[in-house]
Amino acid sequence: MEVISGWLASFFCTLILVPQIIKALQSRKTRDLSLSMLILSVIGNGFWVLQASITGNTPLLVGAALIFLMSTLLIIFKFLFDKNN
Repeated sequence: MEVISGWLASFFCTLILVPQIIKALQSRKTRDLSLSMLILSVIGNGFWVLQASITGNTPLLVGAALIFLMSTLLIIFKFLFDKNN
């Protein structure tokens, strides 16, 4: 049950940013996204990746790595889209 709950937590937490990525791609607008929040997400999830690597927690590693990547993608979108608007 511990492993299943870990995978479910990682799966649902990883989905958090998917709607925002889709909306940003469709609208090409990211002005309302907080750059500070995205930077903190990258830093925090970077440390979760480190922690999960050290402890061998695969569900946490996968989830944190995906959130790290999606937050980084939103930061890139922010710089690309905000300069055009």
